[in-house]
Amino acid sequence: MREPLYKGLLDVDYLLQIIDQIGSIRGTSRWLNEKFPNLDTTESGIRKFLAKEGEVPTPKAKVIKDARPVASGDILAPDTRRKRLIGKRFIFTSAQNNTYVHENFLASLLRFATHKDAELIISRFTYNKSGFQNDTKSGSDDLWYDHRLKEFIMDDSVEVAEGLVFCGELDILPTAIDPLSGLENYTQGNSGIVPHAKVNLKSLPRLRHEPPRFLYTTGAITQRNYIQRKAGQKADFHHVFGALYVEIDDDGVWFARQLIADNSGEFCDLEYRYTPTGVVQSSGVMAINWGDIHIEKKDNSVQEAGWFNHDSMVKVLNPTYQFIHDLTDFSARNHHNTNDPFINAELHFKERTNVERDLESSSEFLEKISKYGTVVVVESNHDQAYQKWLREGNVQKDPENAEFFHRSNAEIYKHIRLHASDFNVYEWALRAKSALTNVIFLREDDSFVICNDATAEELGKIVGGIECGIHGHRGPNGSRGNSKQFKQIGRKCNLGHSHSAAILDGVYVAGVSGKLDMDYNKGPSSWSHSHIVTYPNGKRAIITMRDGKWRA
Repeated sequence: MREPLYKGLLDVDYLLQIIDQIGSIRGTSRWLNEKFPNLDTTESGIRKFLAKEGEVPTPKAKVIKDARPVASGDILAPDTRRKRLIGKRFIFTSAQNNTYVHENFLASLLRFATHKDAELIISRFTYNKSGFQNDTKSGSDDLWYDHRLKEFIMDDSVEVAEGLVFCGELDILPTAIDPLSGLENYTQGNSGIVPHAKVNLKSLPRLRHEPPRFLYTTGAITQRNYIQRKAGQKADFHHVFGALYVEIDDDGVWFARQLIADNSGEFCDLEYRYTPTGVVQSSGVMAINWGDIHIEKKDNSVQEAGWFNHDSMVKVLNPTYQFIHDLTDFSARNHHNTNDPFINAELHFKERTNVERDLESSSEFLEKISKYGTVVVVESNHDQAYQKWLREGNVQKDPENAEFFHRSNAEIYKHIRLHASDFNVYEWALRAKSALTNVIFLREDDSFVICNDATAEELGKIVGGIECGIHGHRGPNGSRGNSKQFKQIGRKCNLGHSHSAAILDGVYVAGVSGKLDMDYNKGPSSWSHSHIVTYPNGKRAIITMRDGKWRA
């Protein structure tokens, strides 16, 4: 039984000051309830106390939206107040104020939660369509959230697993162009999950031999609801019905991947499709864009988890296409190392100076993996180093490679004489070692679109498809490529090249399948063993391998 407010000896002038600052007795009641849990601080309790004292409050207009007086504060930093979630499987998403939930997506997520024995967690964010952006999710009486989400709400900063934090306290406008901007050190050395209506991913640098570090946004479970002016219209376009799923294995290692729904509210996750009414086993994914291969610097744990273990990614996901980038590192005679005597000496004593042998290893690898789905080799800058060597290499003092050098060049000149402009010497060299009947070699600037809409052939153009023929090393107008530039081409893309996983609106970037330490990448690194999975409905997820595993 709570004591009447007057027995707490609360000063009436102090109480009136609080009401004046907060702007309402209801808001004052919420604030006092936290400060004086043993007193009757209900709205009716406050009114009885004021009536006893002969006072009638006349609060000013609501100029302060946060439900606490200005004279307030905390000593402890947010990370010291952070609690640890209990459990091993979580679904994180976000909800906008004064907006109805996407009912089918909520139903599909609850099906997923039951199937995975996972906890659904929703953080709220605010967007005031009147144009005033001062409300926060804990403040105004005018804000409301769909009542169907009430039991899942969590607006706190919590530790999900070792090295992973959910930043439920953040309230970022859905119109933010880059919702992760400035948050690179917000979670200190941890990865962070940020509630937001976009789905973005940013790889963060960490010191050598530390685990990969990322910032994720979640997507939203509420419908599109924006001011139809430029900022709101752009946010409307990039609004994603999505969530981030996190699972933790028995060793405490966590794995995260995106759950992206279509407008019907259905979504795919690995080998299943989740609908409002049930769970359906799928026949396979559309594609896996593997992180850059660099066969001479292969990571054995990635190769086993990707292709050769009994529960490898290809055996579970059964992709129609596998996209391969930077297949050959070409470290044997790379132009970057030509004049470095120490690197050349190291390659010599490790017996890694034979160009033909490295190309043979690339061919053998393609032959092995092509039985798991059609392989598409995207022409990449490391593959092109072979062609650069044939143009500029000096083999007068390189007897080990001289014969193959001349044989390759002779093949090029023969096809020039035959006017065979489509000849690619890299493809010729690899097909000379293996048949590669289920392998397609793209030329630079070739287009390879997957998940094109069914109406595309009728219209004679690309409709909603995903471009997979770009490596990412060349940007627009001959500039050096980076993932941000490819947002400009007006088409969804799956890229490689940077070795750092990313999601930038419709651009997805894979990481690397080779070693995270390739000798030449010094200093803090944002590289990771990350791969893009594209589902038949055109939705995508990035899967990052950890400790030789790709899921818990």
